[in-house]
Amino acid sequence: MDSLLASYNLTSTVYFPTRIQNNSSTAIDNIFINVSKFDDYIILPIVNGLSDHDAQLITVNNINFKILNNTPRFIRNISRHGIFDFKFKLSLETWDNIFENNDANSIYNSFLNTYLRVFCSCFPLRKLITKAKGNTWITTGVRTSCKHKRELYLLCKYSNDPLLKNYYKLYCKILSNIKEAKKYYFGKRIENSNNKMKTTWDITRSLTGIKTKNEYVHQLNINGTINYNLQPISDSTTTFYL
Repeated sequence: MDSLLASYNLTSTVYFPTRIQNNSSTAIDNIFINVSKFDDYIILPIVNGLSDHDAQLITVNNINFKILNNTPRFIRNISRHGIFDFKFKLSLETWDNIFENNDANSIYNSFLNTYLRVFCSCFPLRKLITKAKGNTWITTGVRTSCKHKRELYLLCKYSNDPLLKNYYKLYCKILSNIKEAKKYYFGKRIENSNNKMKTTWDITRSLTGIKTKNEYVHQLNINGTINYNLQPISDSTTTFYL
């Protein structure tokens, strides 16, 4: 297990008993972190009095969020095509290098290497692109007004001053016209667009949360045989249209 976690650069941080009862003490509650990025940390047990298991509290110091935000992030591109290709490639493996070995560690490493090789070939990494938030129409002035509204709300909550409450109601009424800022933002975006129809549909999808669905061909009947391998499917389709 430690080797598997280490392959993802995760290291155990708990080196003290987390469950103590009678004459036994075990460390069965743990926290794993990437110590190459977060090497300055403190971890302590917390006796909650509700269980024989102690809680664990970890404090990570000197986290540079700017570096984390600028670091490119990657995710696995998992699709229907990849899943069927993954199953097909695994079915072709003979696993001879595993069954011919008697050492448990060698068997595990051989299996893991083969599995990861197939997995990485079927599900390649792709760079994660962060999309702009849908509330880009909110200007600095609108944010300032909303913050002031919250401050007025807290004052009114613990005050019986009728003048303050009336001022708060009037301020809320004025701020309710915030929808005009939203209308103006999207209107200017469409007006300045070279493809107004596409921009209109993009705005509609972003506001409604509707996403386009892509249909993938994950199998094809080739000469009476159902084929899941992507290469024969591509070759057969190309041949058909030539």
